[in-house]
Amino acid sequence: MKFERDDGPSSTELGWWVFAAALAVVLVTSLDSYLGWFVFGLFLYYVARPIARWLQERGVPSGIATILTLALIILPFIALLAAIAVVAFGQLSAVRAADVERLVRTLFPGFNFGAIPATPEGWYDSVSELLSNPSIRSFVFRIRGFVGAFAAQSYNLFLTFIFVFFLVRDEATITGWFRRTVADEETSTYRYLQAVDQGLNSVFFGYTLTIFVIIILSAVIYNLLNLLAPPKMAIPQTMLVAIATGLATIIPLVGRSIVYFFVVAYLAIVALETDPVRLWFPILFLLVMEIAFDNVVRTYIRPVLSGRLFPTSLIVFAYLLGPPIFGWYGIFLGPFIMVVVVQFLWVVFPTLSWPGSPESDGG
Repeated sequence: MKFERDDGPSSTELGWWVFAAALAVVLVTSLDSYLGWFVFGLFLYYVARPIARWLQERGVPSGIATILTLALIILPFIALLAAIAVVAFGQLSAVRAADVERLVRTLFPGFNFGAIPATPEGWYDSVSELLSNPSIRSFVFRIRGFVGAFAAQSYNLFLTFIFVFFLVRDEATITGWFRRTVADEETSTYRYLQAVDQGLNSVFFGYTLTIFVIIILSAVIYNLLNLLAPPKMAIPQTMLVAIATGLATIIPLVGRSIVYFFVVAYLAIVALETDPVRLWFPILFLLVMEIAFDNVVRTYIRPVLSGRLFPTSLIVFAYLLGPPIFGWYGIFLGPFIMVVVVQFLWVVFPTLSWPGSPESDGG
């Protein structure tokens, strides 16, 4: 539906636009602390949407399709990501007991390792003495703060799931309302938002999901290879290496190969120092990852998930600059901003530069 407009907005319309701008400012200010969870919710929406649509095309009602997608796909996916984060953090912070003892002796020269209480009474006296120390009370307070923060973030995650549920279930209703009241399919506004939607689907469901899939698969392969590894030849910190492999995927051509090179170099040095016959293991690693696994990624995983909608250079900068600028959610917000800006330059900017062009028709 299109409306005839006057030469300029009336005072009533202008007042409503001012009111709308004020509402937008209040909304953005109020929800600023939820920005990261909002962007994460958009990512989950683009992961869940194709699956929910597939179910709906086979006769499953939208509400049930959304519930099945969230329960059977999204929840396990989030649990898997959380498990990856926990394992990676554990491997990152894992050090040998001898290293801990040496570090404690260096930082606290007067610490007596033999002064550990051996009776319940001794433990009680020691704990009472520790709790009377202001620094220990501060530590306990921080632990309480951590518990409170964990509860708050769990609540935020719950809100995110509710947001994703309604977004997936009611997407047809929201799209219909937008076409009827805001912009129909013939307007440049609709074409721009449609291009943004396609771009976010390519980036969120494509590139980001590709990274996570490669992290999971490479972690499985690294641990399977460790089952075949000779003594003292295991791939170290497999989850951290898998995360590096997934993130290196955004670097074109040589990204994962860089990670493979460092792993092979480490394994080869260990083999030469112990038994040169063991060089078969780094060779096996290189054959499995560089030839078999990378061919699967290039032939099946990347084409199916990623597509080629944006230049690789833009994807690289979006993922590399997002987390340092915005924090943990920068891995989602960086690509989001990239899509919004690039699609504006591709779809809207030409109509602004050449108003008389055919593409500039429509509101």
